[in-house]
Amino acid sequence: VSGLDRILIEEAKFKDDQLFLMIGSMGAVATMLFSTPHSPLAQPRTVIGGHLISAAVALCLDYLTSPDYWAIVPQWIANAMAPALAASAMTYTGFIHPPAGACALIYISGGQRIKNLGWLFLAVPILLDAVLMIGLALVLNNLAAKRRYPLFW
Repeated sequence: VSGLDRILIEEAKFKDDQLFLMIGSMGAVATMLFSTPHSPLAQPRTVIGGHLISAAVALCLDYLTSPDYWAIVPQWIANAMAPALAASAMTYTGFIHPPAGACALIYISGGQRIKNLGWLFLAVPILLDAVLMIGLALVLNNLAAKRRYPLFW
């Protein structure tokens, strides 16, 4: 896996005006998928659902902090609120995936490069990364005789 990660990271080094493929929370996702594939928190629906919900929460919260919109919430408060609201939304929907809380923080505290993506952030890198990680987990975890992934969809 580390060789593939290295290739993806090298390929993800784009110029500032292009998309990037990897965010930091995917390291924690990889740890969960490959070390505890039996955990309910590491199943495909929680990985994808948790990340999409958390990213959407951060995007909505960004409207309250951006000077281009309302700017009624200070950035330092938004940085604290994003993972908390994301965790609440994941709990409410049943798509609890702890690394996804970091995804919300990455967006809300990110620089202009990340915020310029806007709602595209949900597709690339969030959905793309989650689907790639789940695909790798499906292949690699099922190669071992004593492992089965996923336990449920």
